[in-house]
Amino acid sequence: MKSLPEKYIKDILDAIFLHEGAENPIRVSDLENIVPLKSRDIRRIVSYLVNELHYPIGSRSDNPAGFFIVKDLDDFLDAISNSDPRSKKIKERANNLIRACRKANIDIPEVQIKKFQDRSKIIVNISNSVVFIGDEKQI
Repeated sequence: MKSLPEKYIKDILDAIFLHEGAENPIRVSDLENIVPLKSRDIRRIVSYLVNELHYPIGSRSDNPAGFFIVKDLDDFLDAISNSDPRSKKIKERANNLIRACRKANIDIPEVQIKKFQDRSKIIVNISNSVVFIGDEKQI
């Protein structure tokens, strides 16, 4: 990322690596205390780390909220279920996260990701299994 100092990127990455697993995320506000950046720039750096450098960083929007290192399939599913389902880039980010997890030697099976037409849920097909992510009461 040309517009932000490499030191900030490294500091954010180092801090996130101390937070392994979906149950142990680091909040954006905590990252703001580490680097002198606004939350928008921190989120942009994390997106860069996942999409360009392929680090297995997941995020949660519900409690506990924040960023974490994906350590297994459950963390991966938690991370993609917390991606914004309205985003046009959800599939791209999920696929980049798959690559990042595999690069980190995390065993992720073949995965096919789809969205419901109304974008209320995403569907993840995993090795002859189907996982629905969203409000199962509507199924």
